[in-house]
Amino acid sequence: MNFDFFPSTSPDDAKHLNRWRKRSLSYHPGDETTSSGWSQDHWEREIRVPGLDPAKIFEQARARLINFDVLPPELLEITTQWNLEERMPQAGDLIFQRTHLFKMGNFRLADVLSAVQIAQIVDEPRRFVLQYITVKGHPEKGISTYTLTWSDDDRVLFTMQPISKPANWLTRLGGPFITRRTQLKITHAILDTLAKGVLLDLTGYEDV
Repeated sequence: MNFDFFPSTSPDDAKHLNRWRKRSLSYHPGDETTSSGWSQDHWEREIRVPGLDPAKIFEQARARLINFDVLPPELLEITTQWNLEERMPQAGDLIFQRTHLFKMGNFRLADVLSAVQIAQIVDEPRRFVLQYITVKGHPEKGISTYTLTWSDDDRVLFTMQPISKPANWLTRLGGPFITRRTQLKITHAILDTLAKGVLLDLTGYEDV
């Protein structure tokens, strides 16, 4: 694992992203069929904004996914290659991740540094898919697929389908007590942040 001890409150993660671009992937499609210990999950959340056209809800949720504005920065900070280069995401782009392991107010004891690479982008009128694969050095190895769908019955649905396993002895040792809890915490944070963020973007309120 890669740690940043006593990190700055405003680190230059663009430099870290460029360094991580040289690393290879730690997962390849089908790896989960050749060994044990993999977790495969399916999470779904309907994104609702009462009284608004589902087309607007879909487009705003899509915009947040494109910017990867789906995580509270107090938990995990993201730097994306495509935002730095001011363009749309594409396969091969890197997402650099800074997970705050020990934080109290503005004081940070340690951050975990990692990265994932975009494997696939699907951008259709009623469906948007962003899929990424872990890069070597990530505490887990696997693949995650985020799918946003505007269904025929005018619901906007967001699904997350991660396949993963611990990538090193430290995350294996943490097992269900630390590694799995952290994974679930981040998963639920993404589900909540996207749903509440779209509501806030379109109404100015985080709750109805």
